[in-house]
Amino acid sequence: MGYLKIITAILIWSSLGIFIRKSGLPNAALIFYQSAIAGILQLLILSTTGQVKDAVSSCKNAKSILILLLVPASFLINSLLFYFAFTHTTIANAVLTHYTAPIFVALTAPLFLNEKTVKRTWIAIILSSVGLWLILGTPDSGEWMAMGEGERSGIIAGTLSGLAYALIILLLKVITLKYPSLFIVFAQNSIAALILLPFALDTPLTAQSLPYVITMGILHSTIAPLLYVQGFKSVKANEAAILGYLEPAGAVVLALIFLNEIPGLQALAGGGLILCSGYMTIRS
Repeated sequence: MGYLKIITAILIWSSLGIFIRKSGLPNAALIFYQSAIAGILQLLILSTTGQVKDAVSSCKNAKSILILLLVPASFLINSLLFYFAFTHTTIANAVLTHYTAPIFVALTAPLFLNEKTVKRTWIAIILSSVGLWLILGTPDSGEWMAMGEGERSGIIAGTLSGLAYALIILLLKVITLKYPSLFIVFAQNSIAALILLPFALDTPLTAQSLPYVITMGILHSTIAPLLYVQGFKSVKANEAAILGYLEPAGAVVLALIFLNEIPGLQALAGGGLILCSGYMTIRS
């Protein structure tokens, strides 16, 4: 069930790039409105179900509180870099560079979480990395130099967002057993919204952006992260990170359907390797 929850969340997130493009809002304002709507909704659910008292009573250990605060900070850095990548390069490039995260997780999870990385996990990481390499193209092919400065900065931002995403995975694995899942997601969204409030005051919502922001607040910032956090209770950090490689495959397909971004045969081959690595993780 944990695998199913994480995969469902990832497939929801695969549509994120389309919503970002269609919203027409600056990145900071978009993240603010999305997080604020999600935070209000989650607070209502927490209040009506009585989970607020349970969550507050869990805030006794200084270390766990610090980790809880680091999650929204990492989420905010990840989101700003990821959204920047979406608006400066193709959706495929943005999502695929973002998913360098499993490499960072595989290298650090044994140190910070004492998780043993099995042989099949390393094979899956290698397959996913080769798939990523195929989709982006090789530096000696001249594709990198042919890119504009904006597109190169988008790819760099996507890779850095992968590092922030890896940190989120490690932090969530530590605190999912200490706090209710919905409370963790609420803290993530509400703190991010408070930090971004000054940047969003001069950017009012429009009739065009409102439906996208509401959908993102409910679907991408409430349902998906809640499923994702719940899945962590029975899935290793390494496995969750590799399953995340299903998102690029979904994002490429949706970009083709809604934005007419057509991947080449090499990109399709890379996507196939990414799907194969996700299947290997589930089997293990």
